[in-house]
Amino acid sequence: MQALQEIERLRAAVAAHLGDRRLRHTLEVEEEVARLGEIYLPHRVPALRIAALLHDLTKEWTPEEQLAYCKENGIPVTPAELAAPRILHAKTGAHLAARNFPELVDREILDAIAHHTVGAPHITIFDGLLYLADYIEPSREYDDCRRLRKDFYSGLAGSEDPTVHLYRILLRAFRQSVDEVASRGGIVADETVGAIAFLEEELKKRG
Repeated sequence: MQALQEIERLRAAVAAHLGDRRLRHTLEVEEEVARLGEIYLPHRVPALRIAALLHDLTKEWTPEEQLAYCKENGIPVTPAELAAPRILHAKTGAHLAARNFPELVDREILDAIAHHTVGAPHITIFDGLLYLADYIEPSREYDDCRRLRKDFYSGLAGSEDPTVHLYRILLRAFRQSVDEVASRGGIVADETVGAIAFLEEELKKRG
């Protein structure tokens, strides 16, 4: 009961930070990650909801605001982030979440927020669920997102190993992200390259 009350309070607090469209997306991610969590990490569903509610906390900041916050707080900025400062909302959001909601977040939640845009080497199941929920929540209008959502849920029922299925879907998502960045001449983040390598290796191990 206490966890539900805390999440309800957080939902109201987050609404004050976001516009209507971003709030709708955030709430859709919350519901999507809870659905995924019931499959993979049922004991962590409340934590996944918290991560989802906080994942886009600074998404509406301008690139200048993102960079200024990083400078003020000693947050390192990579070449990929300097080329596309809006992806810094993952790092700045995690930092702000730790500062403003310390009673609600733990290291796993903060890592998932920090990793939800470009991934990370040794990506965890918790990280992956937030990343996937952000990618496939129902209000996403892109064809790649819709196809990935359909393929995840349709393939899950016939999968002998749900974790292998998750890794395969995540790998597709990261590769699609790389293709999208490359198509506009951007810099692919080292973290994304590391996440792809990690997932490929894990899939090899699992056959």
